[in-house]
Amino acid sequence: MTGEDSHTDDALRVLELLAGEAPVRAYDQLLTRARARAGAGAQDAGAAPDLERLERARALALEVNALFDRRSRREAELAALVDAARDLTRPGSLDATLRLITRRARLMTTMDLAAAVLLDEDGSATLTTADGAVSALTVGYRIPAGDLPAAAGPGEPPAPFWTADHLADERTTHATALDEVLHAESLQAVLGVPLCAEGRHVGYLYAASRGIHHFTPDEIALMRSLADLAATAIQTARLLEGVHSANAELRSAGLRIRASLSDALRAGSVQDELVQLVLDGIGLDALLARAAAELGGSLAVRGAAGERLAERGRMPRPDPEELERVRLNAAATSVACPLSDGTWVVPLSVRSEDVGCLLFHPGPDAGTPGERILLSYARTVALLLVVQRSSAVEGRLHDDLLADLTTWEVPPERLVERARVSAAVLQRPYVVVVADAHGTAGGLAESWAAAYARRHRGMKTLQGERLVLLLPGEDAAGTAERVRADLAAATGVQVTAGACGPARGGEAVHRSYRQAVRCLEALTALGATGRSAADRDLGFLGVLLSDDHDVPGFVERTLGPLLEHDAERFGNLVETLQGWFSAAGSPTRAAEILYVHPNTVSRRLERITQLLGRDWQHPDQALELQLALRLHRARAALDPVPAVPPTAGST
Repeated sequence: MTGEDSHTDDALRVLELLAGEAPVRAYDQLLTRARARAGAGAQDAGAAPDLERLERARALALEVNALFDRRSRREAELAALVDAARDLTRPGSLDATLRLITRRARLMTTMDLAAAVLLDEDGSATLTTADGAVSALTVGYRIPAGDLPAAAGPGEPPAPFWTADHLADERTTHATALDEVLHAESLQAVLGVPLCAEGRHVGYLYAASRGIHHFTPDEIALMRSLADLAATAIQTARLLEGVHSANAELRSAGLRIRASLSDALRAGSVQDELVQLVLDGIGLDALLARAAAELGGSLAVRGAAGERLAERGRMPRPDPEELERVRLNAAATSVACPLSDGTWVVPLSVRSEDVGCLLFHPGPDAGTPGERILLSYARTVALLLVVQRSSAVEGRLHDDLLADLTTWEVPPERLVERARVSAAVLQRPYVVVVADAHGTAGGLAESWAAAYARRHRGMKTLQGERLVLLLPGEDAAGTAERVRADLAAATGVQVTAGACGPARGGEAVHRSYRQAVRCLEALTALGATGRSAADRDLGFLGVLLSDDHDVPGFVERTLGPLLEHDAERFGNLVETLQGWFSAAGSPTRAAEILYVHPNTVSRRLERITQLLGRDWQHPDQALELQLALRLHRARAALDPVPAVPPTAGST
């Protein structure tokens, strides 16, 4: 092979190595062999130029290889940049976005550390995130405005800054706060690019190495591209956080509005319930008990002069001077004001009249009560105080009226006035109850009676040791039993009660009172202490004890269904009942007395049972029936017109 052919082969070999992406040592080996051949043929004049051409070909091949490497790296960087752009377009918080940016920056630049620094309103900066840090002087570190490295001068737009060795670079100032971070992380090479979005400079993105590194234009351009994406993502994250914050405030405002509306609706409902309770006669202690249960704390009511009217729960004793000062302030502003011990002072007023204050001390496990609920209770307490004050005056007038109606021993002019008052007050039916609480102090019974009468819109008076109540209603027996049971529960002693009614007007009330007294005396005489009854419950005893001896009424109440049946159907049930009693309860003997068949007597007795009930043969009821039959026969004998037309043979 000639020398020219060998040089041609070497040139082709360079192309083959280039096409095969051979390493640099393959080119060096080819050049070494060519030099060896040139040394063996030193007399050949054309060997030197051919060797130079081979060296040139090698250099060009290496440049082509470097170009290919840069293009491949650039493609990889662009792919990584696209991935970063895709990740940054996803919505996320600002903190998550900054962590993603620094992570991408460190991986794309293959540096030891990447950090994001955001500018504050005062020109200083905060190192917000860092990826690859090994010291504590990173996240949250404050950097003054003058300590940030920058390539641009004052007033110029921000530009990238880089240095291969920060400590040896004379362009930088080494007595800065940033140097503390660089020393703590043992960093030398630093590259920083500005974060700018929509013409606004928001911070810097840094990449640093713990060794000396000369940054290439490609690396700087890559960081610039990533910084542009990062700045847009940061602005988007801030906007999203602002939107989320605004939405959260709107939700919070909505919750507050709904809570306020719920409190208002609840307060309105509670106010209606409380007003109804006041109308029903609830006491101040019971109202405070309900308030304490709902509000979860202790309550107390003070009068206009500071006197204690009622208290519920363990209420701390406030300082008198502080309480008076805060109470006056609350009354002037019409709002609840707190004491130093946590007690709330709520003013009580009705038509600008100061009637006192309500003290509320929250319990240890109770939350803050709704202001409207607390004010609802305060308004109700104020209303109740005024109602009690007016009821006390009205109650005394009514009690005096009842006392006069029961005694009926007053001057004529006073009777005229009482008649006028009673005509207006006693238009509806009332029941008179006379109760005897054996062995109970009169003061205790009268105190209970005052509250009971006020609660039931009635009247009370005390006649000797007996308690007299005038209560609205028509059920005398039921009213007497309720009074007996409630008074016995309140005093803990045996109570006997007699009643009469209904009665309308002063005279009727006086008569009913006397009947109720006789009923009570009859119960005592019969040994039925601790029981209650109305005058009608005593049967014929009521007739004997009454003033007017209502014989027709007694006969009607006892034999009414039989008399009505005989009058409508021309029957003989009353006669049959009389015959049955005369025959000592024997249907056969009764049939002989009545001159009818025994089956007829049996059918009539079945009809009597249907009309009077199954208990008509009970000794007590049988005794009243016999007495009513005797009274009926006596009235019929004295009456020129027979009460029941005499017929025979009817069933």
